[in-house]
Amino acid sequence: MRSANNAVGAATVVLLLSAVIPAVSGSTTALADSPALPSTLYVSGISGCSNSGSGTQTQPYCTISAAAAVVQAGQTVLVAPGAYNESVDITGSGTASAPITFLADNWLAADANWSQADVEVGDFDTTRVSGAAFTLSGAQHVVVRGFQAYGGQSASGFLVENSSDVTLDQGSAFGSNASAVHVTGTSSGVTVSRLSVQDFGDADGAGVQIDAGVTGAVVSTDTILRPDGVKGGAVLVSDAPGTVVTSNTMITNCSPGVVLAGASSGASVENNIIETGTSTARTPGACKATADATAINVAAGSTSGTTVDYNLVDPASGSSSLYAWAGTGYPDSASFASATAQGAADLSAAPQLTGSDSGGDQSGHVFRFSPAATSPAIDSADANAPGELPTDTLGNPRQDDPAVANTGTGGTRYFDRGAVELQGPQNGGGQMSVQPVGPADPLAVTVTTTEPTPTWTTNAPLTPTYGYLFDDDPFPVTSTTPSITHAFARAGQHAITTSGGSTAHVVVGADYTPVAPTRLLDTRNATGVATTTPVAPGADVVLPIPAIDGVPAAHISAVVANVTVTQPTATGFLTVYPHGESLPTASNLNFTKGETVPNLVTVPVTDGSLVFHNSSSGTVHILMDLQGFYGQGGYGFKPLAPTRVLDTRAGLGATAAKPIPADGTQVLDLSKQLPSGATAAVLNLTVTQPSAAGHLTAYPDGQALPNVSDLNFSGGQTVPNLVTVPVTDGKVDLHNASGGTTHLIADLEGYFGTAASGATQAYVPYGPTRDLDTRSGLNSPYSNGAPVPAHATVTIWPYQYINTCLDSCPTPTGAVLNVTATQPKAGGDLTLYANGQKRPTSSNINFTSGQTVPNLVTVPLLHDAADDETGAEIYNNSSGSVQIVVDEEGYYIQP
Repeated sequence: MRSANNAVGAATVVLLLSAVIPAVSGSTTALADSPALPSTLYVSGISGCSNSGSGTQTQPYCTISAAAAVVQAGQTVLVAPGAYNESVDITGSGTASAPITFLADNWLAADANWSQADVEVGDFDTTRVSGAAFTLSGAQHVVVRGFQAYGGQSASGFLVENSSDVTLDQGSAFGSNASAVHVTGTSSGVTVSRLSVQDFGDADGAGVQIDAGVTGAVVSTDTILRPDGVKGGAVLVSDAPGTVVTSNTMITNCSPGVVLAGASSGASVENNIIETGTSTARTPGACKATADATAINVAAGSTSGTTVDYNLVDPASGSSSLYAWAGTGYPDSASFASATAQGAADLSAAPQLTGSDSGGDQSGHVFRFSPAATSPAIDSADANAPGELPTDTLGNPRQDDPAVANTGTGGTRYFDRGAVELQGPQNGGGQMSVQPVGPADPLAVTVTTTEPTPTWTTNAPLTPTYGYLFDDDPFPVTSTTPSITHAFARAGQHAITTSGGSTAHVVVGADYTPVAPTRLLDTRNATGVATTTPVAPGADVVLPIPAIDGVPAAHISAVVANVTVTQPTATGFLTVYPHGESLPTASNLNFTKGETVPNLVTVPVTDGSLVFHNSSSGTVHILMDLQGFYGQGGYGFKPLAPTRVLDTRAGLGATAAKPIPADGTQVLDLSKQLPSGATAAVLNLTVTQPSAAGHLTAYPDGQALPNVSDLNFSGGQTVPNLVTVPVTDGKVDLHNASGGTTHLIADLEGYFGTAASGATQAYVPYGPTRDLDTRSGLNSPYSNGAPVPAHATVTIWPYQYINTCLDSCPTPTGAVLNVTATQPKAGGDLTLYANGQKRPTSSNINFTSGQTVPNLVTVPLLHDAADDETGAEIYNNSSGSVQIVVDEEGYYIQP
């Protein structure tokens, strides 16, 4: 948070760049929107969502209804975890080969337990919603998977009417004085599978209600929990021929189980576990009134062509009519089978259910009742029953318990009855590792979770669902393969959380893309602003970053720009930092009254904008020339031991020992220092002995001189500045835009280029944050604010990882630092180099007595294994003491 003295009286200038400048384009081709229909529409209630947009991952719809209004055949509507207080109407249709899919992006743990992230839809919060959570009306070829659906007052969780080829799969359904799932009208081919169903119901409601006129409905592998005293049944089928009720687990609390009423002929009721007793699933008891505790009730008009078999019915309710067939009741499966020739493989026995009771599981939404190892449900189902699924309600394969005889039937004789298959022990599995992809894509990591190995025979390989939440994506990622690759939008430290609750930390970097120098801000001539008014004391300029080279601001990690302060009316400093963050204790440019000061800055981008804060009591003008950016695509970095490649005073790198003439250009040939594949050079430039005021511009050889500056100077002034300049055939041009001559010194500090050129390091923005301030004693070995003595060295320790990242994040290989020399007692220079290495002869900052000089520095870092620290040295090459301030902008890593 800003301090009060900074906030009082401060003004803010917002630059609406989209209205005044086009997207910046440089060395790569701008991205074009694909005309193809997107395969996925995204929904999330995050900030920045829009119901008037196109439902992209970066700008999703805010509501499911908005996506439902526009979704087309073959598309998937992917909904991020969250609470959606709405009634969703689905009227669109897919095709048999290209259905429409609504998919809740829930997390599934490796053991297939629902956990941590639900997509809740409907009436479940303080906001009241009327109607069903989902209504499918006149829809065809639609899948709705994974949602927690809450019906409004007297409404269902799911209502399907006059629709065909509809699948409601996974998730849960809750009715409010109505059936939790209601299929009605002329609907056909509707499948209700792997749902957790709870009906708050009334006397007429049911867990799943299939109405007259519906044909070919399938209710399979669901868990249905009914409250006490509800008469409608767990599954109520009325005049709906061809209905299939298979492998469900029903806990009815003295209410009916399966009811086939009216003319519901040709039905199949197989492999179900039905408990009609009172109290909990694990310890059911006798009902006070047993008339409504019938497990399976088939009306006379529904007996034709109907099959009842392989069900496990608990007799604990004490009902004398556990079965009813054509109006006649039977107390147990044996008497039922003897009298009707149905249910030959039915069992009247306790199913011995374990797991969730009426309170639900850890999420409070999904109910799981697994049979105990001694349950008669184990390995006793009909694998060929109509509607039988190859996996259970949790997605687990069918497993053969070696301790139990296989009494089931079908090609695979070890399917369990009910919705949950008993799982055997597993060997290993669940361990997560995170590895960077490498220089080919430094923003990407590969996450691998070890697969478990079953110890029991299964009908298919184990296909656990691995769930991951990457901290830059509101949409969890689920995968049935053990390895997935994720590319983060921006460089930095990130967290990856698994559906099992463990978290891994990783640091990824970004590559650099140089662009043709482009002026984005000049308050003197209203570039990017409406007036030529200078920036007021204590004021901010907020600068939105446009798309660059087709890369949107959301995928830009940091920008590299030359920032210049000119015409200041008082001494002070400028701080450039990411918008949305607090004003840091750091500076980028220090200036005195009337002084023009340039400096290269590398600034993180977090929400698409930068802030320029004028920390002075006077007004200033500010210029910003974009040089490049770190983000998607681009080139890696290769640091070099600082090497002097140009000194016009001695004729080094020039044709003769003479200054650059007025308005003259010095061509600097670096082809012997840079390999092929180098795209940009990092140079520390120093102007010295200029005979007149002016500025220096660095740009690729052979290109037109751009209208930007890299280094501003006055007559007789010595001024350094770091530049990152694209090269053409290894050459750059250095133009003296002044009316007098000047000498120029250049030290090569590194280059950007292809991986083949050896440039493989990636950049991680961090800061700006203050690492050293000898004036206050911050991290200084010299106590009480003492300066660095003449010809002395001070060690700095740039960014140290937080504790959770110590073992898993890479060691920095270099740092980008804004270094300021101030209050020097004599002229001299500062040299930065890796801790423990020989000091080079080059310099990073040149100063005269009493002068304050800032400069951006890129310095290699070496890790000290003994101290477990990574540092750099700053040498005061002066006969007098000097105060030094270091603000970190970021660091490099080897991905």
